[in-house]
Amino acid sequence: MKFTFLFPVVFLFCSLLCLAQDTQSLNGEKSISVLRQEIGNRDLPQNDLISTLNELGELYYGENADSARYFLKRALNLNVIRNDSVAIADSYINLSIVGLFHGEYDETLKYTDSAFLYVNKKNRKHFQNVGLASSIAGIVHNNQENMDLAFERILEANRFLSKAPDNEETRSYLAESYSDLALIYFNLDNYEDAIKSSTEGLRRAKLINDERSVADGYDILAASYTAMEEYGMAEKYLDSAEAAFTKIDFTPGLLSVQSDKGRLYLAKKEYSKANSQFQKTLKMGKESNDNYIQTAILLDLGKLAFENNQLGLSKKYIDSAEVTSMKTPGSMFSNEIALAKSKILRDNKNYNEAIEIIKDNIAHVKAENLRESEKVAYEELYELYKEKGDMENSFLYFEKFTQLNDTLREELQNSRINVLRVEHNYNELVADLETTEAQLQIASEAQKRIKLRNYFTIGIAGLIILFAIFGFFRQRKLNRVRRSVLESKQEILKVKQEALDNKVQFKNKQITDFAIHISEKNELLEKIKSKLKGIKVINDTYKDMVNDTLHFINNDIEQNKEKIQLYQQVNETNDSFRAKIDQMYTTLSDKEKKVATMLRLGQTSKQIALQLNISAASVDNYRYTLRKKMNIPKGESLKMFIQNI
Repeated sequence: MKFTFLFPVVFLFCSLLCLAQDTQSLNGEKSISVLRQEIGNRDLPQNDLISTLNELGELYYGENADSARYFLKRALNLNVIRNDSVAIADSYINLSIVGLFHGEYDETLKYTDSAFLYVNKKNRKHFQNVGLASSIAGIVHNNQENMDLAFERILEANRFLSKAPDNEETRSYLAESYSDLALIYFNLDNYEDAIKSSTEGLRRAKLINDERSVADGYDILAASYTAMEEYGMAEKYLDSAEAAFTKIDFTPGLLSVQSDKGRLYLAKKEYSKANSQFQKTLKMGKESNDNYIQTAILLDLGKLAFENNQLGLSKKYIDSAEVTSMKTPGSMFSNEIALAKSKILRDNKNYNEAIEIIKDNIAHVKAENLRESEKVAYEELYELYKEKGDMENSFLYFEKFTQLNDTLREELQNSRINVLRVEHNYNELVADLETTEAQLQIASEAQKRIKLRNYFTIGIAGLIILFAIFGFFRQRKLNRVRRSVLESKQEILKVKQEALDNKVQFKNKQITDFAIHISEKNELLEKIKSKLKGIKVINDTYKDMVNDTLHFINNDIEQNKEKIQLYQQVNETNDSFRAKIDQMYTTLSDKEKKVATMLRLGQTSKQIALQLNISAASVDNYRYTLRKKMNIPKGESLKMFIQNI
């Protein structure tokens, strides 16, 4: 039991109708009329206008393709004006879904190709759109029986969705992508891999509590086990899918599961159960106004009646299916209706009418490039001509059937080989990408470490430079302060030196004046002495007194001469010696300099004490201080050291 055409469309419609329902629930169950009123509001912000146009387009997905495209294209034009590449890609993807809903596969691929033009496969924020566009293109190629292209697109969808920004929406799309991959394997009769992929999709859907994807996964597993004639497992998974769809109250999915259950009973030859299930599903389809399900179930009821030899009832169901199918997109049921009619006419031996119906249908399936259906039609014509007795035409259509069957078998085999090749290339690509990503990650980490080291080095260098600059300016400031202090000290010393020079000059003047005074005194004493010598004294007593006076005057004159000589020496010393000790010993006080000068003149401590009007002990203290400040070695004469300066 294989659903090469029917199953993919049912699965896709379930997904897209759920998407439309989710959008409507997000809008707070807004009706089409309410949304139409909103877009007529001129004050509506552009972002809200685009969002409302997309919502309207999505609500028209399965009802009116022209209306859906009208609103979606308006949203597209606004996104183009805004130059928003992600939003433009979204619009093209929405338009491709409309084409897929209505079986317009060329239109669908045109829009997915347009979406690819606006996505950047190196930009992670575009990965979700790349995955969605690839997934839709893959479903189209599957329905067109281009299995290798379908497989390649679905693998690409998986790769980009797995790398897209991680959110609930992306995880849900990825779970659906694994279900699409299972669908490819299913249509290649590779049921084991179909089960593996479906199980993986089911696991991912359960992790995010995506009940719709969980239900879809159970549905694919049921179809795979039905095809393998493991009816017990198939029924188990159909029950699970039914429970999941019931939980989320998703009628299209529930109808799909109910119809699959009826086909399962039909395959098991449980006709009563099959009929009951089909009638129940048909009633649900009518209540939900689902023309697709109604057509499919009416065909199933026609097959069931035919197998029970109820030809009249079978014809009635087939005719009803034909009428209902005209309300569905495209002509997807035309081949099944033609074959069902042919079987009834054949059973009534009305071969000519049956042949005409099949030939008309062959023209249709050729135009749609449905070669599997064309092959079945050739087989039916071969049987019809054979029973009619027209062996020539019977042989002709048998050859066409055999030739097309061999071609399709070879293409199927090639598709399987191509799928293996694509899978191998994909695995190699993934391995290469993982290796490249690992290398890039290592390189990135190394680059980060180098950057951090460089930043650290630059930071340290910067701190060193800052400290150097700070030190430089601080030192310059200290130097300025020191220079200022030194200049102040020098100024003070200069002032002191000037004061000292003035004092020395004053003292020198005093000494000079005093020497003049002594000189004048000596002249006076000489005059007195001359006068005394001119006096003739007879009295011895007076004579002795005069002699004593002359002796006193002579002594005084001699002392005065020594004082004059001393003052002259002091004056000379002050001019040279004081200049030297001022330069060599800047720490000496004025008193210490005077003591040093008098020591240089050879005066004793007693003489110095009398001259400076201080005690002899004080003079000894000054001598000790002079030795220390002048750094005179122990044992060396202070007087000799000073005289050698």
